[in-house]
Amino acid sequence: KAQSGDRGSQMWLGAAYEQGWIGKPDYKEALNWFRKSAAQGDPDAQNALGQMYQDGEGVERNCVEAANWYRLAAEHVPDYGGAGQGRNNLGLLYLNGDGVPKDLVQAYMWFKLAHVLPNLSQAKEQMTSAQIFDAEKLASEWQRSHPTP
Repeated sequence: KAQSGDRGSQMWLGAAYEQGWIGKPDYKEALNWFRKSAAQGDPDAQNALGQMYQDGEGVERNCVEAANWYRLAAEHVPDYGGAGQGRNNLGLLYLNGDGVPKDLVQAYMWFKLAHVLPNLSQAKEQMTSAQIFDAEKLASEWQRSHPTP
């Protein structure tokens, strides 16, 4: 199915190569299959590519590229699997300033959208009331512009 273009099968084949489920890990093959699936809009594959770039698995570590892939995954609605993980991972990049400017408002917004309470609390502890207000507003605006089907 993966060779026939099925994006879900391509994503899982990429995961099998990355995790070594069919032998030792093969990051080159994992990247190949994740890219094919991600190009078809699979949020799990987009998130997986972000993780590979963030961790430097099979590619040079590049948090800017990781942020791009996480953002693509994060834009999917509903937030099952890769979309929710992409939101959380993008929030972590903003929280730490990895590949994107450190931005607590953006971090909070993505954590809120991902429903990851420990990370949301960690961001909130570092924020002013005004920043929290701005982040809540951004999260509400994002939800309005990305309605759940």
